Amino acid sequence: MRTTVLSAIAAAVLLLSACGSSEPDDSGASAPASVPAQDAKSTSLDDVTVDGKPGEKPTVEFAAPLVVESTEAKVLTEGDGDPVAAGEQVTAQMTLVSGVTGEVIESSYDSGSPAGFPMDKSQISEDLYTAIEGKKVGSRVLMTLNGSPQQGQPSQTLVYVIDIEKTSQPLTRAEGEKTDQSGNPVTVTWEDDGEPKITAPTGDKPSDLQTYTTIEGTGPEVKEGQTVAVKYSGWLWDDTSQPFDSNWPEGSQPFPVSPVGQANVIDGWNEGLVGQKVGSQIVLVIPPDKGYGAAGSPPKIPENATLIFVIDILSADG
Repeated sequence: MRTTVLSAIAAAVLLLSACGSSEPDDSGASAPASVPAQDAKSTSLDDVTVDGKPGEKPTVEFAAPLVVESTEAKVLTEGDGDPVAAGEQVTAQMTLVSGVTGEVIESSYDSGSPAGFPMDKSQISEDLYTAIEGKKVGSRVLMTLNGSPQQGQPSQTLVYVIDIEKTSQPLTRAEGEKTDQSGNPVTVTWEDDGEPKITAPTGDKPSDLQTYTTIEGTGPEVKEGQTVAVKYSGWLWDDTSQPFDSNWPEGSQPFPVSPVGQANVIDGWNEGLVGQKVGSQIVLVIPPDKGYGAAGSPPKIPENATLIFVIDILSADG
């Protein structure tokens, strides 16, 4: 599984990739802007003006090009909510502006889908964490850093306006009412910490995607386009003796699927997560054409493999 955390803003330089990505850079440094500092017309956050109030798309102005050599951040408007704390899930509207042109690259206000991200240094960049930590809900934060707005594009100074809408304590496992599993091809049992185990499947391999609920959550239904955080374990239909992949081991982080429905994960996940309730645990039985197909994913997943995933849906934002 691979994906990125933030779907509302294309600049993934703020956020780290999950599942198999490179280790995070804890230095807080960012790639130098490709526009030389001597050619800049603006050189600090003090040269940037932001009009509008939190809750509406901001108007950002400065004399371009803007080059700020090191990351800067400041609070433009202080909210009256609780301070953002480590471990919380943050929902924020984000607007990204090019330092080279002064034009908006992307804004979650335009998409109508705010960004969701965890306050966890293993999942988001040191720059974003530092800019947001301790700021009150309702605040508008202005931030600059140097990086590429999209993969393959040249580095530049990027301007972010971040409106912190809300925070919540994310679930660590599915929470809800356990359901009758008598009609399921596998039976799920749980360790004390919630890690799932499954029995060998019964019946024939399905030719289409099958979804079963083992724990019925009480949260909102997952919608296409959201960022969904999950805990999961995956087995081969032909060998359920041990998972081929899991983020349950101690120290592992929730896995972000973003944007669900079009995320960079197998089709069975994109289809099977939509419509499920936050807090639920589901079993997905995924045929090869919605998994890894004829090629498989060596060395763990052979060709034309039917897969079984048990997924705890912890949050859905956006």
